[in-house]
Amino acid sequence: MLRLRRRRRLVTTTPDQQREQRHLAERAGTGEAAPIAATPPSAAPEAPPLERRAAWGVVALGMVAFTVQLTRLAGDKARGLATEWSLDLAFFHNLVWNVVQGNGYRQSASYHEPPGLFNETHFEPILLVAAPFYALFPRVETLFAVQAGLVALGAVGVYRLARSGGARPAFAAAGALVYLSWWPAWRMALADLRPLTFCIPFLLLTAAALRERRLNEVLLWGLLACLCREELPVMVAGLGATAFLWRGADGEDRSQWRGLGVRLAGAALAFLAVTTALRSNATFYIRPDQWLRELLSSEGQSQAEMWGREPGEMLSIRLRFLGEWLLPAGAAALLAPELLLGVVPLFVYLFSQAHEWAGWEGPYIHHSAPAVAFIAAAAALGLPRALGRIPDRRVRGVVAGVLLAVFFVGHRAILVDRFERVVLAEVEPWRNQDDHVREAWRLRDLVPEDASVMTDYDTVHLFAGRDHVYCYQQEEIEPVWPPAEEPWVLLPPAHVQPDWALVKREHGSWLERVRAAGLREVDGGDTWVLFRR
Repeated sequence: MLRLRRRRRLVTTTPDQQREQRHLAERAGTGEAAPIAATPPSAAPEAPPLERRAAWGVVALGMVAFTVQLTRLAGDKARGLATEWSLDLAFFHNLVWNVVQGNGYRQSASYHEPPGLFNETHFEPILLVAAPFYALFPRVETLFAVQAGLVALGAVGVYRLARSGGARPAFAAAGALVYLSWWPAWRMALADLRPLTFCIPFLLLTAAALRERRLNEVLLWGLLACLCREELPVMVAGLGATAFLWRGADGEDRSQWRGLGVRLAGAALAFLAVTTALRSNATFYIRPDQWLRELLSSEGQSQAEMWGREPGEMLSIRLRFLGEWLLPAGAAALLAPELLLGVVPLFVYLFSQAHEWAGWEGPYIHHSAPAVAFIAAAAALGLPRALGRIPDRRVRGVVAGVLLAVFFVGHRAILVDRFERVVLAEVEPWRNQDDHVREAWRLRDLVPEDASVMTDYDTVHLFAGRDHVYCYQQEEIEPVWPPAEEPWVLLPPAHVQPDWALVKREHGSWLERVRAAGLREVDGGDTWVLFRR
């Protein structure tokens, strides 16, 4: 009979408790530390149950408010045809739709992509998390709610990390609210639908569980992070390596942290090796060797010129975005720099690429999603760590309150500015019912739900959630010409030829091609023309 032996957990006191012991001893005039109940090394000082419950309640309310607001904004943005890239929104929507329909191996929104949830260009099976909710409420807003809810869940990781650093529940909850008012968190929740964005809470919770030495949680959250995209195992492994740099109370045994870090890093790298071997089209966009060459050579300059930009201009743009992310609260991340190690390859990428795909905003804003998690984690741990050096508890509380107030006000100022300049511009077309928006929805409503549809980049997401939907502008990536015989086939690679087509009036060549394929005009407006077979 096998016996499982649990490793003895070393119990000692936190630095805060040791200082308190010395303070009490000095006041008593004994010169010796008064004994207090021992606690785990990474635990925060005990707080009254009412304070803890109230703090969790504040965090929960903040998460609910964030999820509701961001779901509504993302829905208005998509309905108003202001998506970052509507083809990708349709692509992910149709992936989830096919899973719910029992067709997980299919992908009908983009036939330049390999079919199926597990074999697309990127490895993002985390989308399965959204499938049960979508099955109950089959609308794209459900997917936005899942994404916003997951970004909001990062507040729990921030709270736990702050507590592990010694913060009281009230201040940890305030830190979670600062996270929920952080412009990068809002921007990620508004980035259409991006499975890479789902990694934010999982990375934060992995870091929190690692600090709290909870093995099962560490592996669970680390696994979920790895499922978000193929490059995440590299970052999870880097997160495990940070455990070697953590220091606790004087004389504390760090072997448990190191052991957890080794297990996390090993599991992440094993996951990476297995999934790469099993996939037929494994791809990685994290290539530090290539980026360093571009960063240090003239390749970056040639890339910038190709995209009509000067290298100096790109550097200033990146530095400006980085400053906006770090200020005001993100600056505290520099107080826990070890938590930024795992995201170093991503920063090299963002600062070496000259084209719009590598921007901190725009169609590929989600590329920087892991950076949001690492910066938030470092800030949540770094600020309590710095404040813990103030010996007097009352002074420490006052300083913490002032800093959190400054951070929150600063975040709110940036958020209000971005909301007015960026978010309102994205949602106003729907809220104002602009002419082109009303036209697109009127024509969209004429198309039966079971029809096979071909449309353009701007409207393809309006037709997602069906068996066959195609974007004709994607053909410009790999042109497909109709055969010489009549009638012309509109989209030769399509499994089912489109029997409806929505084409922009300005795309004359495609209007001719649709007519040549035998479709006839049934309706139209100033911007689009609707055809059917």
